[in-house]
Amino acid sequence: MMSKKYLKVMFGNTSGADKDLKYKLNDVNVTKKWNPKANNPEDMGGFNFSVEDKILRWLVRGDTLYDVTIPEDADIIDVESKSAPGGVFRSNKIILSNPRKVTDDIAMDLYLKSDLPEKSYYKALIGCAVRGYKNTCFKIIKDKVNENNIDIVLSEANDFIKPYKKDDNSNDKNEVLDEVLECLNEVKSDLLISMFVDKETYFKKISDDKVINITGESGSGKSSYTNKYLNDDNYIVIDTDLVFNNYLVNNKYLNEVRSLFKDKEKDILINDFDYFYKTIIDYFKDSNKTLVIDSAQYRNIKDYLVLKGTMIILRTSANTCYERCINRWKNNHKNYSNEELTKFMKKKKGIYSWYKYLNNFIEKVDKMKEYGTLPNKETFNAINSAYEDDEKVFNSVDDLFNELNK
Repeated sequence: MMSKKYLKVMFGNTSGADKDLKYKLNDVNVTKKWNPKANNPEDMGGFNFSVEDKILRWLVRGDTLYDVTIPEDADIIDVESKSAPGGVFRSNKIILSNPRKVTDDIAMDLYLKSDLPEKSYYKALIGCAVRGYKNTCFKIIKDKVNENNIDIVLSEANDFIKPYKKDDNSNDKNEVLDEVLECLNEVKSDLLISMFVDKETYFKKISDDKVINITGESGSGKSSYTNKYLNDDNYIVIDTDLVFNNYLVNNKYLNEVRSLFKDKEKDILINDFDYFYKTIIDYFKDSNKTLVIDSAQYRNIKDYLVLKGTMIILRTSANTCYERCINRWKNNHKNYSNEELTKFMKKKKGIYSWYKYLNNFIEKVDKMKEYGTLPNKETFNAINSAYEDDEKVFNSVDDLFNELNK
């Protein structure tokens, strides 16, 4: 046992079990109560501590981490624990050293070294949230939470959170806790985009007009889908990201739209998307072709009654979108510097908050009256986290687009 790295966490140098007990540093602390034969830890007495690969489960119990040394003449008991097997110990004598405030970086390191039962990670997640270790929380969610286990995660979280909601030591950390709970509820939702979990595409028929509206975050795959129809004579494809730049494009319809807004600034997509959208709809209203409008800016719409046709929302997770954007940028900038990459990554970090505005948009669209039924809904269910190399997904999109174009 002495080969293990023992650790203890508590608030400052005060025992959580006995607030009158102040631990000595770099000296032997001797318990006043010790009954190693007792079955109940409280009856046993002594000092409790853990080990490096289990301590994550107990970080909620303090803000200061100590190294623990057990004197040679001390007793040490491996206490049975379902939540942290082999990670709960008690001794009648203990030496504490190397105190350091627990930070998000320390919590993250302990998480990466951890070896706990799966359910214990759900409790540790909330414990870290209570203490404000935001990055560690999101790493746990990314690694451990999905649509299949979210009910268990939320159940464990709700049971665990009750004793700490009113904890004076965590009052300034509730912002992180709220963010974590919001993130978990997004995974649970049948409607909302999640930070880390990819979901099936949402679609809704709003009117019988031959208009396909497709939206999602940068990196969701929307342009990869719509670009397939650029050279199809049955479709008019407008990517709003390209309207206000000077890139040469082989798309006469896009050039016509550029002319419509030649005297406008790009911020019209944010400040007056309704006008922008209606102008395009009106311009192509007499065409027999299906109009496809690809835009991440639908979230800025104010009057939802202006929407026409079918709405398609790619519910690719924020994290997947971010990673795709970074990888795509690297592929397009072969000789980039670390400084350039860091600058672009910092810019795209906004995806982790921007998607929430898209969720607001989804909620409002979902409340709109559905016009009839969308043909072959099942053909679109394959769309999840797949990207441009997934032929099965593109075949599904082909089916849907072709039916809508009839």
